[in-house]
Amino acid sequence: MKKFLLLFTIALSIFMNAQESAFVISNKQVVWQRIYESNKTPAEVKSILLATGKIKFTGEDTNILTGEISDFIMDFKGAGFTKMGTPLYLTNNSKYFANFKIEFKEGKYRVTATNIKFKGDSFSIFSGGIGFTSSGDDNLESYALNNDRELFKSSFDGRASRIVNYSFAQLFDASKYTKTDDNW
Repeated sequence: MKKFLLLFTIALSIFMNAQESAFVISNKQVVWQRIYESNKTPAEVKSILLATGKIKFTGEDTNILTGEISDFIMDFKGAGFTKMGTPLYLTNNSKYFANFKIEFKEGKYRVTATNIKFKGDSFSIFSGGIGFTSSGDDNLESYALNNDRELFKSSFDGRASRIVNYSFAQLFDASKYTKTDDNW
């Protein structure tokens, strides 16, 4: 009975962690998705997020907004981590780019970020007559997914996924931005 209870507890904790994750693999790409509770209209959310200056909208339908993120820096400090131990691709040296879609239903909206790429510092390494050069451009799949791009790497499941999740969650949370009232 104790073994069964232990196995049940482990299985439940794995299931609960899998349900919490904001990341999925779709067509061998990392996709971030989150649902926000909000009574704001699509126009209000667009106005609030546009005022942050961090995103650009490229399309608009009745209940769908599309756009791009550019030059976005992940907030590892806000996620509760220090630079020590944070992967280099998530530090202030890397600027992220992505496409997003915001879908609205009554009382909530869902944000989906795809095609997540970043540009970091370029570097060159030469040793023993062999050279390696990196332009600094890469995509999140290189660091988050295994070689088959079927599963997440264990190195991404911890600190890295929490930093990316926190950063995107803060970026698209329209309730945390306050509009200034010019009528004083």
